Amino acid sequence: MELKNCLSGLGSALVLSLMLAAPANAQACSYRMGPFLTQYAAEAAAQQARDLGYVASGVWGEGGVISQWSNRRYFFNVFYEC
Repeated sequence: MELKNCLSGLGSALVLSLMLAAPANAQACSYRMGPFLTQYAAEAAAQQARDLGYVASGVWGEGGVISQWSNRRYFFNVFYEC
């Protein structure tokens, strides 16, 4: 029972933090960076954006299937105030 209350409290805290963050993000803009040929290159570029003071998303890959990894490209978003 105590674990259930703890998880319920964590869920409530998460919802509250998302609700409070929504207005702040309403004035934010983003720019999609990529494509990068390797995940390593995309991660390095995202870290460089963070070092410059921008907020960067995680890196994700698009395209390619298991048999065609050579077609895969990597991207991330950079967020800034409009």
